[in-house]
Formats: sequence, C-alpha cells, structure tokens
Amino acid sequence: MRPDLPLHGLRPRQCRGRRRLGRGHHLRHEIGYAQHAVYNNHLLSEALGLCITAWLCPDDPDAASWHALGVEILTAQCDAQVFEDGAYINQAHNFHRTIVQELLFASRWHRRALGTEEPAAWRSALARSLTFLVAHQNPGDGRLPNFGANDGSMPRPLSCCDFSDFRPTLQALSLHLRGARLYPPGPWDEEAAWLLGPEALDAPLRPPLHRSASFAATGYHVLRGEDRGSFACFRCGSVRERFGQIDMLHVDLWWRGHNVLVDGGTWQYSGPPAWHAHFFGTASHNAVTVDGRDQMLHFRRFKFLYWTEATLRAFLDRPGLSLVVGEHRGYARHPGGVVHRRSVLRVGNDLWIVADCLLGVGRHDARLHWLCGEFDVTATAQGAALHTPAGALFLTVLDPQGAPVTLDHARGQEDPPRGWLSRYYSDKTPVTSLAHTTPASPLPWTRVTVVSNAPVRADVNAGRWAVHTPTATARFTLRDGVITLEDPT
Repeated sequence: MRPDLPLHGLRPRQCRGRRRLGRGHHLRHEIGYAQHAVYNNHLLSEALGLCITAWLCPDDPDAASWHALGVEILTAQCDAQVFEDGAYINQAHNFHRTIVQELLFASRWHRRALGTEEPAAWRSALARSLTFLVAHQNPGDGRLPNFGANDGSMPRPLSCCDFSDFRPTLQALSLHLRGARLYPPGPWDEEAAWLLGPEALDAPLRPPLHRSASFAATGYHVLRGEDRGSFACFRCGSVRERFGQIDMLHVDLWWRGHNVLVDGGTWQYSGPPAWHAHFFGTASHNAVTVDGRDQMLHFRRFKFLYWTEATLRAFLDRPGLSLVVGEHRGYARHPGGVVHRRSVLRVGNDLWIVADCLLGVGRHDARLHWLCGEFDVTATAQGAALHTPAGALFLTVLDPQGAPVTLDHARGQEDPPRGWLSRYYSDKTPVTSLAHTTPASPLPWTRVTVVSNAPVRADVNAGRWAVHTPTATARFTLRDGVITLEDPT
C-alpha cells in the first residue's frame, strides 16, 4: 500500500467460492471463544477481521452477517474494555496501544467504505484512551511506563519509530479525533500518513498539557512537576479484571526524561515458571512484599485469585508539589491482616518522598524493593547513587527516626531471578535491584524513601518530618503511612 493512498488502495474483491473465504467462516465459527475466554484485544482483533473480510468480499452470502456481528462486538466492547476513565482492561499500556490501533483502523475503514462516521462508542473509547495514554507519556522520547504485560504486540507497524515510542499512534489518533497534531513533524508522522492520508499532516499543532492526573476509577495516578520529563506514576485502585500483573502501589519514576525507577516488564510467557513468576509477581515491582508472598495468588500463568482491593485516600496537586496516598489489602487475608499504605510526595522537580507503612498485628517479614533503570548504580553512605545521563540521582531509605538503613544490591541475578528489566518481549537486561529487608518486624512498620538530585538530611520529631536538600525542603507529618503537608518550600 502506498502512503499517499491510505486505505484508498484497498478495493472490495469479487470473491468466488467458499474455498477463498475460509478465514471469514473460521472467524465467525470460533469468535465465541474470545468472547468468553480472552475478551480483550484478541476479541477486538477478531471482530475487526470479520468487518474487513465482509468489506473485501461483499458478494459472499454471509458477508452481511459478518459485518453486522463485527460492528456489534466492536461497539459493545468499547465500553466494556476501555473503562470510564480511559484505562484499558488488560492493565497494560502496550495492549492499550494495540486496541487503539485496531479501533482507529476500524474507524478509518468505516468512513472510507461506508461513507459515514464511526459509531459514537468507538469514538468515545478512542477519546478516553487518548487522554489516558498522553497523561502517562514521557514527552522526550514518546515512551510510557512499562506497566503490565508486554509481549511486543503491534500487528501493523506503520512507522520506523522504536517499538516503545507511542508518538506514531497517538499522533494519528489526535489527528483523527481533533484534527490537530500532538507533536511537531517527525518520523512519528508516518502512521498518520498511512491511515489518514498525507494531507492530514498539514493540521495545526496543539501539544498536550502534561500535568498531574488521577484516573481514580481504575487506579492510575500521575504526579508531574514543572519539568515535563520529571514525573511519577502510581498504581492504586482495586483490580477490576483478571488481566495484568501483581503490582499494586508500584511507583514508576522518571527524572529529566529518564526512567530511573522502573517496572521490570514481562520477558516471556513461556519461559521457566520461576522467571514468569518473577516478572509478574510483587517482588520484582517497586512495592513492599510481606512474608515473601504476592499480593494476589498467582494460580497459573494467566490467572490470579483473590484480586487485590485498594483505596485512594488522597490526591493533591498544586504549584510546587503533588501528593497521592493509597493503600491495598492484598495481604489482609493472611494471618495478621496486614494492610500496606503508601504516600508519594513530589516537591519541585528534584525531590520525591515515598512513605510506606504496614498496619496489622504480629511480626512479619517486610521487604521494600526498588528496581533501577539502565544506569550504573553505586553504594553511598546513605543508600545508592544512580548515574544517569542527566546527572546523579540519590536514593535513601530512612527508618522512623530519619536514620538511613542498609540496602542490598543485586544485578542480573539468575537464581533466584532478581535485577532484570525487559522492555522488549523475550529480551532482558541486567539492572540494579535495591532492597531493604527486615525479618520478623513488629507492626506498624514504617520506612521512608527519598529520591533527590543531592544527598539528603532528615530531621524527625514526634512524627513531624523535615527533609532537606541543597535546593528544597519538605515539611510534613507522617502517621501510619499518611503524609500530611505542613510547609514544603
């Protein structure tokens, strides 16, 4: 297909005989499995396949029924799979992009083949998706956090950009919905040229307003400073579907355009069970593990039991600072009834504070974990230094009295797996894993992680904290894992 003939180069064929139409009949016969077992991007792809097959072979006596069923499923699944706040049922940004591509292709096909605008449900789902995905995007390179399962799904690569760059799809989507660009001209324009035609690229530029956002219905929250490349993504919301990973209260941190604290990704679905459990489980995420357990029961490869319940307690954004507070009850079904509560505070662009508290009864093993990006990491007297292209970033974990605690380091450990990052399917890179572990600790258990562009000093008096760096001071009260702001400056 030529770029100057997006969707125009396809023409319905005069198909003769059912032998050439096996795909359409097979899709119609087998789509019930996707409707009941894999009702996510698989179902949308099959429904789109029915529509396209009916369009290309209009003389088949079953074409009308294929088309009607495909449109019916796509329309119903838009609201079922794209939640009211724009998050996707798979709880994975990569799969979200996949269904955006499917719906965008379906919409362009619908307009071209039938001469009418796509159903309102399709357009609404795409609009919600655009808002959600742009809110999580790093503006410098188009990437999003490595949240959820990532098997490299991209059935139609329509640009030469890297797989992790979401700009091609989001540019095309913005042009389709708003008639305006998100980004200035660049290689990410190619997907839009294929789907909308090169004339669409003459549209005006309306860049996104990257700012803090809370998608509370599904539990995705973004804290941003004035520097658009410095932001944190926080996962806190009850699990609503069985797809995803065991990652509640995970924090993904970007600093000056670099993903410094990361989600480990997927690596492989069919790899050894220990590796699959590692990448999907709580211990590889930036979270707290209690008694060596996952937050949910990893029953089999793609099934979790006892879906985690979580509550957002606070979300605040104002000039110079942002704050989000949440908790989950994934461990509460076990002896001790442990609840994990976490507060994330941003002060300016270079100071981040994460307070963790475990509430319950008895003594429990607690492990606080941070997975670093693809940088050299060295130990310091207070914790660790991440040596990024934008400069050094310091990570310190403090006890309730404000004293630094010991962190153990691992990188590319094989048995058991630890310290791995997979940004592309079936590819894994050794990175530094930092952990602080306390066996048989009485509850409540509290730790405070500080990430800053310079070493920190903390003063603590009866729950009142002052965390100092050379350029900023954060003052707050911390009780039971809840940060209450006083006078950050």
